[in-house]
Amino acid sequence: MNNYKLIYILFLFPICLFAQIKPTKYTLQKIVKNSVVEMKNGKLSLPSNKSWEFNNIDSLYFKKDTLNAFVCKKGTKHKSLCEVVDWTFYRKNALIFGQSSNCKEPPTRKVSRNPEDYYTITIYTVENETMIDVLRFDKMIVESFIVIEVSETEDYTEIKLVRRFNGN
Repeated sequence: MNNYKLIYILFLFPICLFAQIKPTKYTLQKIVKNSVVEMKNGKLSLPSNKSWEFNNIDSLYFKKDTLNAFVCKKGTKHKSLCEVVDWTFYRKNALIFGQSSNCKEPPTRKVSRNPEDYYTITIYTVENETMIDVLRFDKMIVESFIVIEVSETEDYTEIKLVRRFNGN
């Protein structure tokens, strides 16, 4: 009986360790790279199916410390989000910040303005934590997050972020 417990522990322990590995800088950079929107005739279509979407019901994006970004796969949108804040990457580490309301007719979207709604991000690691800083004009930190978890399903990638501080 004790041999079975030992074998069980020996197989379960590595699985538990693997499940607790934090997202790496490389993982996030790969997700960002795959999220870059291709321009058509020199223009972007916003929001894109590749945008990172955040739930913004009751302005949750601006109020909550923990946020979940959804990056949809297969050209689909996250259907259950009525009020959305989105990050649309138009080149490596450069994004446009947008807001949409999708559940009322007609759907609305705040139009992005250059340079007010154009940002860059920096992904880095400090003390085994992966961080994302959102910068305006490539130098002023507007928001900063710790990446807690990245999980994938068949339909989307979910990125769980915890706000370090809010510069707004």
